[in-house]
This record gives sequence, structure tokens and C-alpha cells, in this order.
Amino acid sequence: MKTRVKFNNALLKSRIVPAIKHPEDLAEVLNMPWVSVIILLGGDINDLEEILKVRRRYPEKFLLAHIDLISGVGKDNSGVRYLKRMGLEGIVSVKWQLLRYGKENKMITVQRLFLVDSESIRTGLKVIRQISPDAIEVMPATVPKFAIDELRNAADFNILGGGLLRTEEDVHQALGNGLTAVTTSRRNLWNLRLT
Repeated sequence: MKTRVKFNNALLKSRIVPAIKHPEDLAEVLNMPWVSVIILLGGDINDLEEILKVRRRYPEKFLLAHIDLISGVGKDNSGVRYLKRMGLEGIVSVKWQLLRYGKENKMITVQRLFLVDSESIRTGLKVIRQISPDAIEVMPATVPKFAIDELRNAADFNILGGGLLRTEEDVHQALGNGLTAVTTSRRNLWNLRLT
């Protein structure tokens, strides 16, 4: 059995986090030895049992779900507790309340922030200081370096970037701007080995 590293180290291990929209893609990304963290962006409550059954065969990997996008799961403390009881280890959300419930249930939490202007950076910083998520995911990943620097200088978090990445060059530029890792639903980018 492979040894599981801490979540922070797992992000640094591959720097590419596949964001899968279809549960049937999970087995493919779990079989990629360089992938350490996966985010589930779709599916519904009826898929979870099978998804987690497949995931259990890879205990060294982390599977998080974007709770806002999973149909049939309550967007409240009961929904978060249900996901934890099912065996999910982490959640991604734009809603700070759900992340607070996740932290109360000892789950990994990732705050998703849409950075469109300076005000969204200030608001995002206020939220992450209150919640202290394990990581933040900025959208889009192509935000300027100064925005990532501002977030990094204000708080000690892993910063992921997602959205608007199409090529390997886009990935390198985003990582060069200071992101810890990038999330992507583009299959052609899942195979990048950056470490």
C-alpha cells in the first residue's frame, strides 16, 4: 500500500488537480500515479456510494466534492455530515457556511473565490480569515500575479487556480504567478507531470 502524504504535500506532488464532471471519469484519474488530489464537480447523491467505493481502492489519494454542484445533497450542516458519513474527506464551495460545517466535521475545506476586481479580493480575504479553509481556489486561474501575491501575503494558504486553462503554457503561466496547483476539467491537461 502506498503511503498517504498530507493534503498540502499532495497538492505540491503533482500540481495538477483533475476536476471531473462525470463520475465515470474517476477510475481513469485514480489510475494516474502522478495525481494525488481530485475534485468531483458533478453527479448526484445516487452516484456517491459507487464513487466512494471506487475511491477506497486508492487510500493514498484525496477526493473532494464541490458540494454546490452535487445534486440531491442538502446545502446545510446535515448535507455536509451526510457526505462525511459516506466517506468523503473534503468539500469545495463558494459558500463559507458550508465550509464552516465541513471544518466542524473535520473535513478538508477549499474556499472557491471568483476574483473579478479589487473588491472581490478584499471580500475574499475577509471570508477566508473567518473560515481558515485548508486551501482557496481562485477563479479564473489566469488572474494576475499581483492578485495571488495579495492573497498569499495576507494569509498562509495553499492557493489553487481553476478556469480558463487550455494549454500547457497556460498552466505554466498560472503556476509561475504563484499558485500552489491548478484545477482543470480538461483531459489533455490531466496528463501533465510538473514535478
